[in-house]
Amino acid sequence: MIDTVAQQSLITTVFEASNAALDRLTHLIPDLDRDRTEYALASVLLEEAWVAGG
Repeated sequence: MIDTVAQQSLITTVFEASNAALDRLTHLIPDLDRDRTEYALASVLLEEAWVAGG
């Protein structure tokens, strides 16, 4: 199991990455719901991180 500090660091990094990706996506699709899209991107990235680390 990942320790709490590592989990928090991973979550922070994932949300920063999803936010950066979202900034690029909204230039292409301005009508995106930012909150829902950021959550969806972060969910996928976190799942991939846990699968890769598991």
